[in-house]
Amino acid sequence: MESGTSPRKKHNLHMIIMVACCLVPLVVIGILWATGVRESYLLYGLVLICPLTHVLMMLFMRKKEGDDSGHLH
Repeated sequence: MESGTSPRKKHNLHMIIMVACCLVPLVVIGILWATGVRESYLLYGLVLICPLTHVLMMLFMRKKEGDDSGHLH
């Protein structure tokens, strides 16, 4: 993000990325469940994608902003 970007725009971008990273795996889980695929390792893996991508998003946003305070969020 540019240094002149407002905090509101940063928050909106964060929310869009977070929803996309969580909604896609949930849709895939729903499709798999509806089609009869019940392999637990696949379903658990898709459920874990949401928190893992959130952590990665926070780390990348922290790097991009140049925050050296040690806080992830």
